[in-house]
Amino acid sequence: MKFRRIVFPSIVRTVLLHILFWIMTVIYFAWGFGLNVNPGRSLINSALYLPGFFLMVYTLLYVLVPRFLLKKKLFLFFAGLGIVLAICMIYSNLAQLGLDASAPLKGMTLKVGRNVLPYLHVAGIALSVRMLMYWYEQREQTLEAEQKKTAVELQLLKAQLHPHFLFNTLNNLYSHTLEASPRSPEIVLKLSELLRSMIYDSNAPKIPLAKEIGLLRNYITLEQIRYGDRLEISVTVTGEAGRYQIAPFLLLPFLENAFKHGTGKQLGRCWITIDIEVAGPVMYFKLVNSADPEKDEEPANTGGLGLANVRRRLELMYADRHRLLTTRLKETFVVDLVMTLEKTEERYAEMEMSYC
Repeated sequence: MKFRRIVFPSIVRTVLLHILFWIMTVIYFAWGFGLNVNPGRSLINSALYLPGFFLMVYTLLYVLVPRFLLKKKLFLFFAGLGIVLAICMIYSNLAQLGLDASAPLKGMTLKVGRNVLPYLHVAGIALSVRMLMYWYEQREQTLEAEQKKTAVELQLLKAQLHPHFLFNTLNNLYSHTLEASPRSPEIVLKLSELLRSMIYDSNAPKIPLAKEIGLLRNYITLEQIRYGDRLEISVTVTGEAGRYQIAPFLLLPFLENAFKHGTGKQLGRCWITIDIEVAGPVMYFKLVNSADPEKDEEPANTGGLGLANVRRRLELMYADRHRLLTTRLKETFVVDLVMTLEKTEERYAEMEMSYC
């Protein structure tokens, strides 16, 4: 029953399309034969060409094109086409076909060689249709392959991002447990919140921007416990962050990078400022962190694993909707990101505002 529901309509649709094509073909050639002069004779003449048309078209579509032309066996293709054309010419002669609707059917002679032109004409139409279909099929296959490749690549990038992030966070927890710090339970709690987000949100294509900002705040809390008074950090959020959504864990690598390659390399006081402005669908994200002035060379800051992954994810998911600039100054490192975001569903917007 299921087979009948799926296959039967497809077969019927194909048959109807073929019938419609041949009806239009008969009318088209009848018009060329002189439909306005003698409609009846023109339609008969055109219809009498159908057996030859069938042979020409279906041999082209199902034999010559797929077996020879698409496989670049041009000699065999043109040889086969010549044979089919010769058979059509013989048929025209035996059936006494002619192009003149006002004259009786006299048969085709070498002097009336133009009688074979309809076969060449319909062959050109069939070949054009088949090649157009082939191009469309190839294009669809290419797009599907690119989409699958992009999906796989994004999954690989996420797989690289998560262990990298966890490694740095667990190091923080390890240092506190060695010292039997009373803040260890707080670290475990914040880490569990981050892990929960990673488990449940990482597979989602988009999450509310407010939730991503909440992840930043959790991460900052963990790092502030480790740095203590040595770290000065400021986070400013303006606009309706809960109204828009973003790819999960897209902003977090910038903050992680600032700690690992910026403040983490400094022995004295260090600082980080984060400004997030949401103006309509456009988000302006700016992160500035202190850096060691004695290291003038470009650090991993500009091309570490975290930033390399986030750059690639931006290219894949926000190709024409983002601008990312990273600048290494003498004592600071600056990240400027501008993105055009999509709206969050209204039923989740108010709920997610609490993350800010």
